[in-house]
Amino acid sequence: MKYVAGIDIGTTNIKGSIYDSDGNFITFSQREYESYTPAENFHEQDPDDWVKGAIWVLESLLADFPQRESLEAISLSTQGGTMVPVDMDYKPLHRAITWLDRRGDEIFNTSEGLKAKNIYFYEKTGWKLDSGISFLPLLWLKSNKKDIFAKIHKIMFVNDYVQSKLCGKGFQDPSNASISLFYNVPGGTWDDDILDILKLDESYLSEVKNPGELVGYLEEGLKKRLRLRGQVKVINGSHDQYCGALSTGVLFSKDIMIAAGTAWVIFKAIDQPILDRRNFFALGRFSYREKAMGEKFGLLYSLPAAGASLKWFAKNVMNLKKEGELFSLLEKNSKKLSESKTQIIFYPYLAGSFDPGLDTPHKASFKNLGLGHDYLDMVKSIMEGVGFKLANILKLLYEKDVPVESVRMVGGGSKSKVWPQVLSDITGLKVMVPQNDLDLACEGAAIIAGYGCGIFSSMHEGFDKVRSDYRVYSPKAQNQKFYREKSSSFTDHPG
Repeated sequence: MKYVAGIDIGTTNIKGSIYDSDGNFITFSQREYESYTPAENFHEQDPDDWVKGAIWVLESLLADFPQRESLEAISLSTQGGTMVPVDMDYKPLHRAITWLDRRGDEIFNTSEGLKAKNIYFYEKTGWKLDSGISFLPLLWLKSNKKDIFAKIHKIMFVNDYVQSKLCGKGFQDPSNASISLFYNVPGGTWDDDILDILKLDESYLSEVKNPGELVGYLEEGLKKRLRLRGQVKVINGSHDQYCGALSTGVLFSKDIMIAAGTAWVIFKAIDQPILDRRNFFALGRFSYREKAMGEKFGLLYSLPAAGASLKWFAKNVMNLKKEGELFSLLEKNSKKLSESKTQIIFYPYLAGSFDPGLDTPHKASFKNLGLGHDYLDMVKSIMEGVGFKLANILKLLYEKDVPVESVRMVGGGSKSKVWPQVLSDITGLKVMVPQNDLDLACEGAAIIAGYGCGIFSSMHEGFDKVRSDYRVYSPKAQNQKFYREKSSSFTDHPG
């Protein structure tokens, strides 16, 4: 039996799982790490915390693992859009600026020239000129930290930086490159024209390799620390959403994945790139080494405060200390919650509206509240409001001739017994929720590791071996009729 490890470096946690060559889950570990906000709208991380955390998680996974000598490979799943400039010795010149950072807002908002380039960036990179992703933070450094900008040897991201510390080499992958604003997604290359705006060229960025390709081998000192023998391969991984899409099978199907965390991310795999200048679906590339599979692309759309809406309601309306207290109450009253049918409309815009037209000034609100309503009715309306937004996004996909057969729902929101049923009733689609509680980003990275080291002959075989069983929620006719009528009162832009 051989073993592989998948490590997920997220925005707040680093997690890891080990799987065997039959696809069986063996063990899991995780560790939180710090973020820093030295000024308003600044969001930074120490890149060496990623490395220390990844090594700590590996040590924890291997601590009581008697087959450690049979560990064949590891691969990374990572947050995207978080960049760190390094010098000639690959030492950070500045703390990593994360995808949550907004220091570039002032530059963007006061530059008509940059505003005019939104479509230009989107048609090349598949992303709008977002203030938190690479380009504008680098422009901020160029304007405000000239000494640092002048010393930049490489612009690295989570995946290639951590790889370089694990095995002395670091490569980019297409899915993470797609969230850098420097990668031409339709063409599959670094974009010289965009780099030239900052007077940079592709030598400042890591070479792009496909997920599943060999990066290198764990360096000797680290192997000794982990008490490993033989060569342990480091395999090029992918962005966390793509790893999740791999482990749920969404990369191989006509389903969509909903990662239902604080923000909800909707992911759809497609065979050809689609650029939508009206709705701004983010586009990314996931390339295979398997020629039979060809190229895959991903469409992503975010509902920024979908999951956060319930947390906000628990804390600020019900005065509960923890969101878990609300879920306990919902569990005890699940029958009443399921049967709740009101005309309350909730607009899930606590972080603004990110609809067609980018009408961000609109904020969240409840409509049609009455004296007879209680907290369960309001919670149900929050779930429904998010469901109506999902239905609107599905309509946009249908308009682009992108078929959707069912929904794979993962993350915190999937643990509710009511929310998946609400989504099914509103969309008319089956909603499938994994029955196990495994981390799917780690699982996807482990599949890539297994494929890259030859344990699995293809990523699809890896998926087949580790696939989860699903709990299926099917639309209920009586509820569908109610939601067809209620949805007519839900408008994207409330008055």
